[in-house]
Amino acid sequence: MPTEPIQPEKLTALIRDSLAAGGFSPDNADIVARHLVDAEMKGVSSHGVNRLGLYLGEAAKDVIDPKAEPVVTMVREGLVHVDGARGIGIVAMSRATDALIAEAGERGLAAAGIVNCGHSGRMGAYAEQAAAAGFLAVSFGGGGRRQWGNVVPFGGVQPVMSTNPYTLGLPGLPDDPVVCDFATSAVATGKVAVARANGETLPQGAVIDRNGNPTQNPEDYYDGGALLPAAGPKGSGLGVIAELAGDAMLGDCVEYNWLMTLIRADAFQPMATYEKRAKSFVEEVRASKTAAGFDKVMMPGERETTLAQAAASDGIVIGDGVWAGIVEAAKSVGVKA
Repeated sequence: MPTEPIQPEKLTALIRDSLAAGGFSPDNADIVARHLVDAEMKGVSSHGVNRLGLYLGEAAKDVIDPKAEPVVTMVREGLVHVDGARGIGIVAMSRATDALIAEAGERGLAAAGIVNCGHSGRMGAYAEQAAAAGFLAVSFGGGGRRQWGNVVPFGGVQPVMSTNPYTLGLPGLPDDPVVCDFATSAVATGKVAVARANGETLPQGAVIDRNGNPTQNPEDYYDGGALLPAAGPKGSGLGVIAELAGDAMLGDCVEYNWLMTLIRADAFQPMATYEKRAKSFVEEVRASKTAAGFDKVMMPGERETTLAQAAASDGIVIGDGVWAGIVEAAKSVGVKA
């Protein structure tokens, strides 16, 4: 049991070694380990190292191929297709983001369909990468409702959608991108898992039990319950669009299929102009008057940037329940935490 914060490098090594012992190729293990620890550093524990057991389990059960190499092809100019080869989605999305940055950098605009892959981790990471390279990034995913359906539509009690994440990002201040990354459900399933592991309750309006009644107990979700859409019809509508794109547009999937589009931030006016106007707006938002109970107004993604900076110097604090899960997952493949 950890008694003090863990340095990111040590945690990365543990996750990398465990993934490699569980059958992941060295490159894939490294990409996934860095991604999970980065999410942990940025306070997104729902998509952090608690996923280790899930990924090892899916590899062991042949749900995903841990050694898979994504296949990137050009459908036509500005349109990229990424076949994840039934591998972990984090690797497929990383390859897709690299390809889109190159293509959109040349043409100003590019889109990618990412298919046939497992869990894709924290989607905000790819928007951060694109924003840092000078792009507007928009992505959303769906198509997994048949196997992973866990969200009810507005007015319903039967789960016919998934959490269908949306992510949007743009350059903000230097090394401080503006990124919105959210599930269309009231909470992400990873947050339910973390609450369960740590013995915590869920916020009101997030989950219903198997009989359609509101509940704050994570166990009710795992006992046939479901997630509610965020903001009622708004989250439900976004989820419907994401499911249509992921299924009807992109085809069969392993977990989710993804549609990602990049547009150069300087597509319509010089980058210097964009940066000047962006700086002005970011500063205006941060300087605006705070509501009762708030110390300051934050930009989307600012919390993650601030937490990552602190974690880089002070280490990462992991809850006892999540740490116990990591220890058990590592032990299952012969790695001692």
